[in-house]
Amino acid sequence: MNGPHPVSDTGRIASPLAGKAQRLCYEASDPVADRAVLRLIAQVDRAHLVMLAERGIITGEQAAQLLRTVRDIEAEGFGAVLALPRPRGIYLAYEEAVTRRCGPDVGGLLHTGRSRNDLNATTTLLGLRDRGSDVVAEGGRLVTALLATAGRHLDDVMAIHTHYQPAMPITYGYYLTGVALALLRELDRMVACLRAIRRCPLGAHAVAGTDLDLDTERTAALLGFASGPLHAVDAIASRDASLDALGVAANLTVTVSRLAADLQLWSSSELHYVQFPDWLVGGSSALPQKRNAFVLEHLKARPTRVLGAWVTAMSAIRSAPFTNSIEVGTEAMKPVAPALRTTRDVLALAALVVAGARPCPATMEPAAARGFVEATAVTNDLVRQGVPFREAHRRVGAAVLRAVDDGAAWPPDGFARIDPRTAADRARFGGGPGSRVEALAAAWVLRHRLRVDLHDLRRRWARAADALGAASAAVCRG
Repeated sequence: MNGPHPVSDTGRIASPLAGKAQRLCYEASDPVADRAVLRLIAQVDRAHLVMLAERGIITGEQAAQLLRTVRDIEAEGFGAVLALPRPRGIYLAYEEAVTRRCGPDVGGLLHTGRSRNDLNATTTLLGLRDRGSDVVAEGGRLVTALLATAGRHLDDVMAIHTHYQPAMPITYGYYLTGVALALLRELDRMVACLRAIRRCPLGAHAVAGTDLDLDTERTAALLGFASGPLHAVDAIASRDASLDALGVAANLTVTVSRLAADLQLWSSSELHYVQFPDWLVGGSSALPQKRNAFVLEHLKARPTRVLGAWVTAMSAIRSAPFTNSIEVGTEAMKPVAPALRTTRDVLALAALVVAGARPCPATMEPAAARGFVEATAVTNDLVRQGVPFREAHRRVGAAVLRAVDDGAAWPPDGFARIDPRTAADRARFGGGPGSRVEALAAAWVLRHRLRVDLHDLRRRWARAADALGAASAAVCRG
């Protein structure tokens, strides 16, 4: 064949994948998602080209020409790439676009010492860092909304339910603090996932490294990693960071769904513990009296997308060979980005709901009293008088039965007169609502620590990006 060869011509395979197979394997193109992937590829390319030039594997002039071409194609929104057919995926279309501008003698150098395998493993981690940090940032905003609202309603007494029955007295602010603490633990786990992304796979090549004298520590530093690959097979075969992040995302969204389930129950007209403003409800197409808090149903249902993504990824990787494969690098990773975006959106929507929800103390506290939620405190008062707990439990239960069935006085003579508010205040031990002020203060400390941790991660990545920009400019200046 005369003239430059297209990238799709591998030498061994001269014709592209059948058109129908292309459509079925690569599915419909999403320009937004494609540009996001291409930006990560361009970022990796800059680090790789800088390193190749510094090591003398390619000349500085060749690297500069490639860097300028990559810069120009990115500045144009990757239109030159998106306009090309993709018989073997988006990367080779990208390389084809670069080669068309640089010519095969220079464009053909772009992939020196590299494979799509280590490239894809690297862009997967870069994308995971960005999306995972977005989840942490949005989760932090939800925690702030929870704690700020908790502070305003720390003394609004209500019943907490078990088995959908009134159980013990708490306060609305105390409840919200508990949800915030649960979310903070998961957000800390997401930060730990991001911190654990330390080794850059670039340089592992297809699966077993390369005999070219690459400086993988240099490319790792330019991309914000702590070091290069330790073991090429592990670098190519492992996707544990994505699986860890998906697991944390699933836990985050499930926690939100449980918050939404409580708020939905409490906002029912029968309980009326909580009400929502008009900007968080919708009407009925047929029933004029309705105010439907349908947003809560989105918060309850949308986590299924994240759970499904986690199951999909785990199932695709299960029993796959410990090496590069489509199951691991493509099919298992396909749902990761959408799932993390969904997690971010669920957290953002939940923050709106928490900020908009208004507790109804005039309804909540009397309902708590009607539910006999102070009965355990009355029982404990008998215990302090020397009555065995089981006997005290029986006496108080019988008194409640008489009050319910016969309208007898509650509490009867001889029993301590304790209202729900007093009972809540007395529950100072075991993290009960009597310690709600301290719990809220501790939660704010954890929220601040999360903000610092996220800032430190993003600052490290930003410094690496600045170093990469400076190194690229230095190569281009020759």
